[in-house]
Amino acid sequence: MKEQVLGIIYSAIENENHSLAQPISLEEGENTALYGVGGVLDSMSLVSIVIDVEQMLEEQLGVKLTLVNDSAMSPKRSPFQSVKTFANYIVELTAQVSHVR
Repeated sequence: MKEQVLGIIYSAIENENHSLAQPISLEEGENTALYGVGGVLDSMSLVSIVIDVEQMLEEQLGVKLTLVNDSAMSPKRSPFQSVKTFANYIVELTAQVSHVR
């Protein structure tokens, strides 16, 4: 599951890179900083990536999630700090949703 989620995140980043003045380099893989300390995304670019990821999760994996909430948008403890924290957040949410069903 995590590998599929990572692929989706990388695709969303590549899509957003076309509109960024400073594209995100994915050389560091999962350790690529996204938002907050060391990250290059502003909140609008982050939301764009998150929406793209939500759509791809539903289309490719059949998982419907809402990834943004007030606490998630806090740069200090955001699950969007890096590709790794973003992927772990999605895997965790998916597990919670599947337990509820």
